[in-house]
Amino acid sequence: MTLDWSRLKHAYGSASDLPRLFDEIGDPELADEAWEELWASLYHQGSVYTASFAALPVLTDIATGRKSGGRWPALGLAGRIVVEEQQLHEPGYVQTCYPAAINELHQLTQNVVMTRPFEGDVDDFLYWLEHLLAFEGVPVWRHSLRREEHPVVCPSCALSLEIDLSYKGPGTRRRDPNARIRVVGREGPIVTGVRPAAPVDLPPLASRLHGVAVRAGQPATAEHLTHLFGSTTCQTVLQTSRCRTRSQPSRHSSPGARKRITRGLS
Repeated sequence: MTLDWSRLKHAYGSASDLPRLFDEIGDPELADEAWEELWASLYHQGSVYTASFAALPVLTDIATGRKSGGRWPALGLAGRIVVEEQQLHEPGYVQTCYPAAINELHQLTQNVVMTRPFEGDVDDFLYWLEHLLAFEGVPVWRHSLRREEHPVVCPSCALSLEIDLSYKGPGTRRRDPNARIRVVGREGPIVTGVRPAAPVDLPPLASRLHGVAVRAGQPATAEHLTHLFGSTTCQTVLQTSRCRTRSQPSRHSSPGARKRITRGLS
């Protein structure tokens, strides 16, 4: 049964132009421009659409080599789409509706993160780990692994805090919970540090990811994960607040996602 793309939507309206783009990415002379347009249509500044999910089987065919086009861009785009599944669907939607495609995408992504040495930096590797978790249907952490600011709430006094893992010296600062846009950001002073968890004390999911990073020759990623799942102190009540409890993961997606997850893998 042929899919009627005109009944689906992407960032710019009707998805009727997607068959043309899928053909053009297989043409060396048109591929670069077609990929730019495809990414912008299906994953526009972190937003996804009905056509984004319908495109997963086609992206899978490209990623596996059954259809011509860029294998790594296709795998990366599919990963970012599934990471944002909950924008439109309940968790598990893609595993239910596209089981064959998700199984293949998961296996391909496992191959990427198991490559030693991995050709990329910490942020590149974290993107691929998020894809891996998304294909496995893992909530929350599928879009919360990166080196950025993570809003948390002190479980004792309900003070809004921000765990900042974007610096070499991770730390915690107070945060304005009523601001629609982050106003404290990097301008606010770090109040307390973040104590990394010992690898042996990491919870099962974090322990698995830590092991994957170590085996892929990514020691900086492994160290980052110990901070992400570490602990910090709320100065108001002098009580430790685990980084992973009551996490309110940011849905912000870096505009450089496409560049990062395809760099060095072509």
